Amino acid sequence: MNDSQLSAVPRLHAFDGLRAAMMLLGLVLHSACSYQDSPADAIWNFRDPQGSSFFGLMILYIHVWRMPIFMFIAGFFSALLVERRGDGSFISNRLSRLGLPMLIFLPLMVPLTISAFVFANGSRYGGSVDAGFGVVSSMKAADLFLPITIHLWFLYYLLLYCVGAFLLIRAGRLCLPEGVRSIPTRILGSLTMIPGGTLLLCLPLILFLKNTAGLLATGVTFIPEPTSFFAYGFIYLCGWSFWSQRTHLDRLKSWPKSIGSILLTLILYLYWLEFFLQWIGLPAGDLTRSTCDTLGVEIPDRETSMWIGACLSALMIWNGIWGFLGLCLLITNREIPRIRYIVDGSYWVYIIHLPFTVLIPGLLVHQSLGAFPKFFITLGLTTLIGYLSYDWIVRSGVIGKILNGRRWPRALGKAFKNQDLAPLDAPTP
Repeated sequence: MNDSQLSAVPRLHAFDGLRAAMMLLGLVLHSACSYQDSPADAIWNFRDPQGSSFFGLMILYIHVWRMPIFMFIAGFFSALLVERRGDGSFISNRLSRLGLPMLIFLPLMVPLTISAFVFANGSRYGGSVDAGFGVVSSMKAADLFLPITIHLWFLYYLLLYCVGAFLLIRAGRLCLPEGVRSIPTRILGSLTMIPGGTLLLCLPLILFLKNTAGLLATGVTFIPEPTSFFAYGFIYLCGWSFWSQRTHLDRLKSWPKSIGSILLTLILYLYWLEFFLQWIGLPAGDLTRSTCDTLGVEIPDRETSMWIGACLSALMIWNGIWGFLGLCLLITNREIPRIRYIVDGSYWVYIIHLPFTVLIPGLLVHQSLGAFPKFFITLGLTTLIGYLSYDWIVRSGVIGKILNGRRWPRALGKAFKNQDLAPLDAPTP
C-alpha cells in the first residue's frame, strides 16, 4: 500500500486516545508511589513521611488493568501495520519507534532516575535538600549505570513481541499454508466477540497469574520476568487477533456496557484485594468472611486464595479492556485537536517523566503540606515539564520525528484553544 492509500485510511482516534491515556496513567502511578503509607521497597525505595493508604490502593487498582490495556492496543496496531504495510515495513517501523527510543533514552533515564532516588532519600534522612544534593554529588559513576530497563520495560517487552511476531510470520509463510497459520488468530479474534468468549480468554491468564494471586509484577532486568512476559504476550496476541474483528467495533459502543464493565472492575477489585492480601500473609478481611458466611463455606486456604485472586484479576483485566475501549469509542472516536495534541506528546512525556516523580517529592519532603497536595504538585509539575519540553524542544525536531513518525510544528497554544493542528501525515501507529 502506498502513501496516498495510507493517508486515505481513517485514523483510529479511540485506540490512539486509549493508548495515550494508559501511558499517561503511568505519571499518576509514579507520582503516587512516594506517598503510600507502606514501607519503602526495592521497587520504589523512597517514601514521604506524609503518606496515605489511598495511594497504595489506587496504585494496585490501576496496575491490574492499565498495562494489559496498553499491550492489547499495541497488538492491535501491530496487526494493522502488517496488513497495511507488510511484515518488512512492520518490523522496520517497530525497530525505529521502539528500539531506537530505548537505545537513546535508557542510558539517560537510568542514571537520572537512580540519582533522583538517592537525592530524595538523602534529602529526607539528611534533614535538608542540600544534604540530598550532597549525597548525589558523592556518587560514583558506576553506581548510576545499572543494566535495568526501569519504566521503559514495556518498550523492551514490545520489541521482543514484535521481533517474535515477525519471525513467526516469516517462518509460517515458509512452512504453512495461509489457512493453517491464521487459525490461532482467527480463534482468538472470534473469542473477543462471541458471548462468553471473554471467560475463555481468562483461562490462560489465570494459569499465568495463579502463583501471584493475580498480580503482574514486571521485572526491570533484560531477562524478562516469566509471568508478566507471557501474560502480556498473550494479551498482545489477543489485541493482534482483535484486528480481524474491527468491523464489529460498534458493538462495544454502549454506555451501559462500558460503564458497567468499568464499575465491575471496581467491585472485583474489592474482592481481589482481600485474596491478594491473604496471599501475602495477612488474615482474611471482613468482605471475605462475610461472603463465606453468606455462602456457608469455609474461608479458603492460601493456595485456594491464589487461584481465586488469579480468576478475579483476569476478569478485571478483560472488563477493563472492554470497558475503557468502549468508553473511548463513545467519546474520542473523532478528531479533537486538544486530545490529538495530548496523544502526540504522551510518548515523550512518559519517557522522561520518571526522574521528576522522584526528584519533586525529594524537594517537597520537608514541607508539611500533606500527602494529597504533594501528590498533585508532583503530578502537575511533571506533566507541565513534559508537555512544555515536548512543544519547545521535541515536537518539531529530530526526536519528534523518531517518536511520532514525523516533525510537527509547535501547537501548544492551538491545543489549548482546541483549534485545528497541522494537517496529519499518513497515520503512523
